[in-house]
Amino acid sequence: MDDTSPYLVSAYAYGNDYHEVIHEKLNVLIQKLKDQVPGITIRGFVDSAPVLERAWATLAGLGWIGKNSMLISKRNGSYFFISELVTDLVLEYDKPMGGNYCGDCSRCMDACPTQAITDLRVVDANRCISYLTIENKGEINPDFKGKYDKWIFGCDICQQVCPWNRYASPHDEPAFAPLANLRELTATDWEEMGPEQFKSIFRKSAVKRAKFAGLKRNIDFLSGTR
Repeated sequence: MDDTSPYLVSAYAYGNDYHEVIHEKLNVLIQKLKDQVPGITIRGFVDSAPVLERAWATLAGLGWIGKNSMLISKRNGSYFFISELVTDLVLEYDKPMGGNYCGDCSRCMDACPTQAITDLRVVDANRCISYLTIENKGEINPDFKGKYDKWIFGCDICQQVCPWNRYASPHDEPAFAPLANLRELTATDWEEMGPEQFKSIFRKSAVKRAKFAGLKRNIDFLSGTR
């Protein structure tokens, strides 16, 4: 979705729910490992358990934790998902990611409209647009009026300004292609959307995590009706 869209949804939620898409791929890998090494115990996770994914990812050499608390890769920037397999299969350790390549750059901290990045790699959830539009179940702080731009589900600002995302490549996963008609929704379509239409459009999307009531609250907050 671009600047012409009346409301904005985080890029990771354009297509089908990443939890389901990646879990399906993990299950294929798990079965292949079980076929090759019978008797192993193994489980897969995709942002679906209290697992320190980013910390483990740095130990696996995938990248470093940026000032916006995102995992950043020299090759891929930060526009990617993390998943992991927990197993008793003995494997060779990868080399941990050394160093921090954000340097003196503070673009993510400077660009955050609600100043949610309060320190290096510290994000205040009570100020973070992504948290407030998805996980937050209460009302949105009226002090943030006029600071949300057009975000109604998630926020990509700190990633959009990150210089390392110059190296991000477009994905080739059909399941992550934008949902049908998502780009064509007008402001009126969003504002007049009912529960059944919400279910129909977002039944396979991560947007359903916010539930209809949450999305409606977010839209009303931006449109000035709440």
